[in-house]
Amino acid sequence: MNRRGLLAAIAASTSVAVAGCAGQDGSYEFDADPARVSESAYADSAYTGEEPESYTIDREFNVTGVNAEVTATTWVARYVNSETQSALFVASTPNASVAGQSVNPLVRVEGGALIRRLLNQINQQAAGSGGNADIQADDLEARGEETRTILGEESTVSIFETTISADAGGGNESGSVEDIPVLLYLATVQHDDDVIALVGVHPVQIDQADQLLSMMEAVEH
Repeated sequence: MNRRGLLAAIAASTSVAVAGCAGQDGSYEFDADPARVSESAYADSAYTGEEPESYTIDREFNVTGVNAEVTATTWVARYVNSETQSALFVASTPNASVAGQSVNPLVRVEGGALIRRLLNQINQQAAGSGGNADIQADDLEARGEETRTILGEESTVSIFETTISADAGGGNESGSVEDIPVLLYLATVQHDDDVIALVGVHPVQIDQADQLLSMMEAVEH
């Protein structure tokens, strides 16, 4: 098993996993504030972190007879443990409304429906970036919940099990992993004018639950 294959495929493709817009006639720009994990939460571990990166998406919509051009800027920070193939992704995306409708689909779905949306976007982006992440979003199995305090609020962290196959090297066998059972941890929090989405992942055989949950609780925005 190549330990970097899974992480590279997901990390390269999570940038637009949480963006989506709808609106009314006109042009609109929305920019989230970055969210990040406090360095003290992982300084003594094998995780390494990056500064949040911004991704701007421009889209045109025609919804119920009105047209809109919407620009949404999402920020994504990644925290990776290459030794255990574990990672936490922290995304901050604008929670604005146009014509009474949120530009963010994260406020309208939850649980399994939300994580399927995220994983489907990961699949699409990995294919477009020269890799392929075959994440079995249809085979998600609920594995319980945890209640954690995130950004000052009690939040539900949903836990799912699935399998991931990934080619992070565009066909290079050394960058591939196949049918790896993983646990996924998902939480979303509305904070100020943004929605913060946290997605943690680790192989079933390597327990990183406590570390990932602790890092989720250390998110700053």
